[in-house]
Amino acid sequence: MTLISMTNVSLTRQGKTLLKDLNWQVEKGQTWAILGLNGAGKSTLLKLIMAEFFPSQGQASILGHTFGQGDITDLRNQIGVVSSFITERLPQHMKAEKIVLTGKYKSSILYKAYGDAELQEAKDMLLSLGAGDLIGRNYHSLSQGEKQIVLIARSLMEDPAIIILDEATVGLDLFAREKLLRQIDKITELAHAPLVLYVTHHAEEITEKMTHIMLLRQGQIVAQGPKNDIIKPEVLADFYQNPVTIIPIDDHRFYINPIID
Repeated sequence: MTLISMTNVSLTRQGKTLLKDLNWQVEKGQTWAILGLNGAGKSTLLKLIMAEFFPSQGQASILGHTFGQGDITDLRNQIGVVSSFITERLPQHMKAEKIVLTGKYKSSILYKAYGDAELQEAKDMLLSLGAGDLIGRNYHSLSQGEKQIVLIARSLMEDPAIIILDEATVGLDLFAREKLLRQIDKITELAHAPLVLYVTHHAEEITEKMTHIMLLRQGQIVAQGPKNDIIKPEVLADFYQNPVTIIPIDDHRFYINPIID
């Protein structure tokens, strides 16, 4: 089942081409890391997926909704987004599980009546992500990494078909980052796992569960495909336009080290 399909998609705004000739197919069961340096067009691509932008050329279809053919306003309700700006909108005094529960109602507050069953559902979501230790703690007392996992759990309460994690580890120390990455991998193990799009410019954050990689540079896809086809010195050197070496972290993860004369 194809979840995302783009054919010769370009996006131009105010006379500037932001995305050019994108051809991309994403199938159910895949998990994608979108890797690009600052200014590569990652945020623009995400806005296109979320129907905040429309293609200037080409054809795009997200979750069966084809741009330019009928109403696609429902599309945004099927996509969960984890971004730091959401943190500022949430009540800091609330317990973590209640913050998670707000996702069920697509609101920053609990404006609907709820009972023990709904609250247990939120607790179970935290438990499923290996974050049961956050239950009962006030949101304001959580570390940045802990807040991120609460936001992820919150977005999953909407039962999205796609979840976008945009630079999810920004501001985290080494240990908090690694813990969060392990918890992100647990998303793919959920009974109704959404498509995960993990956006980063740090190759070492690409985990075992991320099956495919897109390399995006200056609004164009330089390479894409299964992870093992992309993590090759010649592919990465072409992407970075400089020679690199690949340093394994373990059997599944790696650093990219630039070769500087």
